[in-house]
Amino acid sequence: MTALARTSLTVLAGAYLAGVWLDGVGSTLASAHLPLTANYFLQVAALFPKAAVMSIDYRAEGWVCADNRWEEFDTRPYFPIDSDNKENRFQRVMHFFREERTTMHALEAYLVDRHNSGRLDDGLPRDKPITGIRLVSLRIPLPEPGDRLEPLRRRPLSEYADRQKQPFYHTPKSKIVERCASGDPGLHRGTE
Repeated sequence: MTALARTSLTVLAGAYLAGVWLDGVGSTLASAHLPLTANYFLQVAALFPKAAVMSIDYRAEGWVCADNRWEEFDTRPYFPIDSDNKENRFQRVMHFFREERTTMHALEAYLVDRHNSGRLDDGLPRDKPITGIRLVSLRIPLPEPGDRLEPLRRRPLSEYADRQKQPFYHTPKSKIVERCASGDPGLHRGTE
C-alpha cells in the first residue's frame, strides 16, 4: 500500500471515529453536513436508544379461601419445558398474550385446576384449594454498567417492593366469593 493510500485511510478512519463520537455525545454537526447515507453509518452509538432498563418476570398468586388471602405459588411445575428460565411457556404466554382475556381465562382455569388436583408441588399446601388467581408483572431493575452481577435467583414476591409488582389480571372478586361460599373451587372438572 502506498503512503498516500495509508494516509488517506488513516484520515478517513479518524473522521469516521470523530463522527461516531459526535453522534454519541448528541451533536448534530455531522448529521447537518453529511448526506443521509454517510450519516446512517455514524449513528451506531444510538442503536438501542430505548434499551430495557428492567427485567420482567411474571408470577402467579392463588386466592386461598381458608386463609382469606392471596398466596404466591410456583407455576414452573405446570410448564415443565424450560421451567427454570424465562423461555418457559408461562413466561411466554404472559409476554405475548397477557392482553388477551380469553387466553387469561383459560390460563386461570388451567392453573386453578392443576393446583387443586394436588398432583404437583407448587409451594402452596395441597390440601388448601385456590378459587382464583392474580397474575403479576414483576419489574426488576437491571444493574448499572460496571455493577457486580448477581446470579439469577428466584426470590419470593414478598421480597420485592410494591412498586416493582404490577398486577394485571385477577379473578373477579364476585367469582372468588361465589366459589368460596359454594365450597367448589374448581372451574372445569375432568379437563386432563
